[in-house]
Amino acid sequence: MSDLKTSTTERFRFPDTLANWPFERRLNPFYEEVKAESSAWVESFKPFNEKAQRAFYRCDFNLCASLIYPHFDKERLRTCADVCNFIFAFDDYSDLEDEHGVQKQRDMIMDALRNPFTPRPKGECVLGEMARQ
Repeated sequence: MSDLKTSTTERFRFPDTLANWPFERRLNPFYEEVKAESSAWVESFKPFNEKAQRAFYRCDFNLCASLIYPHFDKERLRTCADVCNFIFAFDDYSDLEDEHGVQKQRDMIMDALRNPFTPRPKGECVLGEMARQ
């Protein structure tokens, strides 16, 4: 038998990278409106189980988009928020798949992006219609 050592707990301390952040924080003035619209868009697909829905609410990718693009008009910010929210959904779905399943998801998403005026097949995963829209 090999000599097994018990693991010890290591502690890491992450620096407060925002303590001396040199850039002014600006929030897009359309944040609240876009958050409501984009979140409602995602929820209209009912893409998540209860646990993933809670994670979606906690993440607030709409806020991320609003901080990254503080000067965008409402339409452009909405597009960015939708893309950020879609990426979360794709990540959630791809976590449940093996390599071949994720490749199928990728192909479906790319087909939807390349053919936005073609209705998605009945019974397809919601990611296809989300990407098409």
